[in-house]
Amino acid sequence: MKLNKIRFQLAVLLVLCMSHVVAFAQSDPSGESAVTSTYALTNATVVTAPGSQLTNATVVVKNGLIMGVGSNVSIPADAQVIDASGLYVYAAFIDGMSNTGAERPDNPERPRDLFTPDPPNDYAGITPERSVVDQLSIENSAITQMREAGFGISNAAPYGRMLPGSTSLIMLKDADHVDELVLEKDNALYAQWVGAPGAYPGNILGMMAKWRNLYTNAVNDKSHADMFAENPSGLPRPTNDRVSMAFYPVLTKDKSVMFDVDGMLEVRRAMRLQGDLGFKLIVAGVEQSWTLIDELKSTNTPIFLSLDLPKEPKNAKEGDDISEEVEALEARRMEFYNLHVGQAAELEKAGIKFGFSAKGIRGGDLKKNLTTMIEHGLSEDAALAALTTNAADILGISQIAGTVQTGKVANLMVTSAPYFTKDSQVRYMFVDGEKYEYEKKEAKKGGNSSADASGDALAGTWNYSFESPQGVSEGTFVFSKIDGGYTGVMTFNDGQPDSDLRDVSFRNGELSFNLEFDAGGQSIVLNVTGAVTGSTFDGTITVDQFDFSTPISATKDGK
Repeated sequence: MKLNKIRFQLAVLLVLCMSHVVAFAQSDPSGESAVTSTYALTNATVVTAPGSQLTNATVVVKNGLIMGVGSNVSIPADAQVIDASGLYVYAAFIDGMSNTGAERPDNPERPRDLFTPDPPNDYAGITPERSVVDQLSIENSAITQMREAGFGISNAAPYGRMLPGSTSLIMLKDADHVDELVLEKDNALYAQWVGAPGAYPGNILGMMAKWRNLYTNAVNDKSHADMFAENPSGLPRPTNDRVSMAFYPVLTKDKSVMFDVDGMLEVRRAMRLQGDLGFKLIVAGVEQSWTLIDELKSTNTPIFLSLDLPKEPKNAKEGDDISEEVEALEARRMEFYNLHVGQAAELEKAGIKFGFSAKGIRGGDLKKNLTTMIEHGLSEDAALAALTTNAADILGISQIAGTVQTGKVANLMVTSAPYFTKDSQVRYMFVDGEKYEYEKKEAKKGGNSSADASGDALAGTWNYSFESPQGVSEGTFVFSKIDGGYTGVMTFNDGQPDSDLRDVSFRNGELSFNLEFDAGGQSIVLNVTGAVTGSTFDGTITVDQFDFSTPISATKDGK
């Protein structure tokens, strides 16, 4: 009798175990879930923070968190142990501002009966009530590219015009739904000096005036709403104006305004607006800060410096017969280049805390540009701080990210050597506790790119043609494949300077990229999208500033 009872209990236990296995299999039909979410990196050199490291240390990751760091850390029985001898563990990098994860929406159509002095908010680009979360896509290739470059968090900004919505902090991980990416929704109100094409506010003076008007309206609307909430008797019901309401957390300083401003004049205009209105300001994507150091320091304005660097000018070869004018021009170009690549070092010398913005730069170029800044005076500790602790402080997430410490989110980068050494490679990434492993790449001989990569559908030279308001424009696109991604250059047959292509994305035959050039002192951005079929490309060029679009076609050079 006793034996039968034991057998019965064992049978019940077996059924329960089998039910658990079946339930697990049903919840993961793909079979791709990790065997464990617990990991132990042993025998590693752990850079816990800039300037601080442990040797022969262990890092334990469990349930998305760092559960232990040190030389005497207990390893859970269910942990996957990774021997990290010779490897270096860092906090994963934090991108201060980019469009990572976001897909560019269609431009709003110009209304037929448009009243240009007062266009609809949607056309004017005044939609602060919106969120970048509505533009996020789990299939956006930039998420993977940024993660492979060592980034675990990005402050994603929405596409649009003057006030397109709010940024959100996202985890750069694989996900089944956009909500799984979001670390903090609507953390800053995103602003930029991009006017409405052919309508108010279409220029910088109009945008500054409109900003003041919107801010003043929000102050008045909030004051009325607060009084009504305290004692509604005798007061008309407040108007629920969604634009004004989007400013309320800015008025109370619970939310910063992040201005995407690259040039010195643009930064100064944002700082002047902040000085007059009093909101919390972050300037991001800054490319020219070397004359702003005193102002940034005196106002304690947080700044995310752009990681997008200009190409080093090519001087005339010795013995070339050039005029004094050309020689002077080359000297000015080199002077500008040195100022640009040396500005991070100048910010460090001035004691200004700064982070980095990855907007407009391909993941494969990030380390190269960081190395260039270090070669021009930026210390490695300051560079690492800009990528980790400074960025976390500015974005208000230092309690959960930016360092390798017990209790923080398990966002880790594991490299084959100290990160800033030439041949170091990312071997593992942990984002939100999820592991991504990368094969060690052999050093490439004779360069690491090819403009005519054999068998690649995009790499090579393409001859384009499109109709512009000035007539037919022709030239070439030259695409190169580097480290799994693409870079490109656009040349012009009419003698204009070459332009680097940005945000090149090529997936399932769909190609998109953009480029920026100067047109008489105004920055113009061309957005190109289309499809590649064999050796032909058919697409569209759009210019948001002027609500202009035109077809473009290109043919791949078979030589």
